Amino acid sequence: MKVMIIEDDMLVRMGIKSLIPWSEMGLEVVCEARDGVEAVELYERFLPDIALVDILLPRMNGLDFIEKVKPLNPDGEFVILTCNQDFETVRKSLRLGVHDFIVKSTMEIEELQLILKQLTAKMKAKLLEHHFQEEGTPEAGSRFVRKASLLRDWLHGLYNSEETEAFAEKLGEYKYFLQKGEYEAWVVALDPSQDESKLTSQEIVKIGHSIDHMAVELYRSRLIGFVENINDNRWHVLVSSTNSSDIDPKLLIDSVSQYLGHALSIAVSKRFTDWREWTVYDRRFASDLLSLKYFCENDHLFQGELPEATLSDAVFIWKKAIMNKLSSFQYEQAGDLLANLKQVVGPPYPKPNLLQNVLEDILFQLKQICEMSGRRPSETYFQRSELLDCVSLTQAVHLLYNAIHVLQEPAFKEKNGHERKKFVEATEMFIQEHRFDEISLNAIAMHLKVSPVYLSRIYKEEKGISFSTAVLTAKVEQAETMIRSGMTLTEVSDKLGYLNLSSFTRMFKKIKGIAPSHYADAEKN
Repeated sequence: MKVMIIEDDMLVRMGIKSLIPWSEMGLEVVCEARDGVEAVELYERFLPDIALVDILLPRMNGLDFIEKVKPLNPDGEFVILTCNQDFETVRKSLRLGVHDFIVKSTMEIEELQLILKQLTAKMKAKLLEHHFQEEGTPEAGSRFVRKASLLRDWLHGLYNSEETEAFAEKLGEYKYFLQKGEYEAWVVALDPSQDESKLTSQEIVKIGHSIDHMAVELYRSRLIGFVENINDNRWHVLVSSTNSSDIDPKLLIDSVSQYLGHALSIAVSKRFTDWREWTVYDRRFASDLLSLKYFCENDHLFQGELPEATLSDAVFIWKKAIMNKLSSFQYEQAGDLLANLKQVVGPPYPKPNLLQNVLEDILFQLKQICEMSGRRPSETYFQRSELLDCVSLTQAVHLLYNAIHVLQEPAFKEKNGHERKKFVEATEMFIQEHRFDEISLNAIAMHLKVSPVYLSRIYKEEKGISFSTAVLTAKVEQAETMIRSGMTLTEVSDKLGYLNLSSFTRMFKKIKGIAPSHYADAEKN
C-alpha cells in the first residue's frame, strides 16, 4: 500500500520514514510534500492509500487539503499530525472521515506504528470485501515501485539497444518525466571511513533509502531515477537539469553529512539531451569522474574533464628512477621519490588502474628484494591484494613506504654490511683529509652517491657519534697540534676556517670542556 507524508518539518518527515518498518508492514512511502498546494499535486499523481497530514501547513492547511483531495480517492485514509486537538479541528476531521490523530509533541513511534497496522488491516478487509485482492497480500505493486524497477533494469542494460516494443509499453506510464530538455547522470558514493567498522549490506540499503528520500526532498520533480549498487556502496541518479540552480549536488552532500553523519562523493556527467543516453553518461562519464577520488580523497564533488587514458612521460621517468634506487638498495632515496609521487602524477590525473599497474611493478620488485635477502615477504605490505584494496593514492604510497621500511634494517645490517663499512671509512677519511676546509655531509654523500640521511645514520651506528661531532672532533685534534706547535689562537682559528675567534672558542670548548686559551696555558706550563 502507498503512503504519503505531508509535513513541513524535514526532521519530522525523516524521523517517520526511517523509524517505521514500512516494507515489513506491506507499505511504501511513495511521495512527500512540504506544503498543502504541493501535496494536492502529488496526491493527484500518486493517489496514495494512506496520507499522514500535518494540520499547520504553508499555503494550504491540512484539513483543507483533505477536503480537496478526498473526492479523488474515496477509499483513501488520512491520519492527522497535530500539535493540539482543539474542538473545531476534531469536529471537521470527523466530518472528513479522518481515521485518527497523533499529537506530535507527545508522539511515540510505536503509537504511530500501531495506528498504521490497524489502518492497514482495516483497508485489507475492505479490499477483501470488494474483491480487489486476495486475503493477506499487499496491494499489487505501486507506481513508485514499478518505476524504480524499470529504471534499475534500464541502467543494468536490459534495455540498452533500440527502444523495443516491450520497453516502450513500460515507458508509456512514465513518459511525463522524459520530456525534451537536458539531463545529468550522477554517481553517488559513500566515502569509506577508517574509523568505522565495515558496513553490512543491510546498513548500506538503509543508508541508501535515507539518501534517496533526502534527494527527493531537495530536488523534487528534478529527480527522475535513483538506482542502488550495494556492492560498490554507490547509487546511480538521473536528474533533469533544465535549471542547474535547483539541482546543486552540494546540497545533497551537505545534507547527508549534517543529518545522517555520512560523507558522500558525487560525480556529475556532462549534460545530455537524449534521455536514452543515461547508461552511457553514467558509465563513461560520471563513473570515470568518480575514479578521481583515488587521487583527491579530500574532494567530494567531481565535474569537468575525465581522467587521462594514458600515463604521462613524467610517471615513466619516475618509475625508472625509483626502480634503479631499489635495485641499488638506496632505500632512503627511493622513499623520497615515493613521497613525491602525487606531484609527478598530476593533475591532470590518469585513470587510477594505469597508475596501479605501475605501483604493482614496484611492489613486485620490493617482494623480490625481500626474498633475495632470505626473508619471506609475509607482511601485508607485500601483498598485491592489499595494494588493490587501497582506496586512495595516499594509502597506496603509505603501504609501499612501509614495505621499503621493512627491507631497510635487514638490508643495512646483513646484505650491505660490507658496503656500510666502506661508506663510513670513506667518510672518516674525507673528514681527516679536509680538516682545514668546511666539511658538508651533503658533499660527501654526493661524492659517494648515497642519501645524506642514510649516510648520517649509518655513520652514527658504526662510530657511535654523529657526523657533526666527528667533524668538530677532527678539527679540535688538529687545533691541539697547531697550538702545541706555537701558533696563536687567532692563527689556528683562521687556518681551520672559522669566521672569528669566538666561533672557534665555542667549538673547542664544546669538545674539550675547556677554552682553547686555558688549554694553551696548560701546554706552556
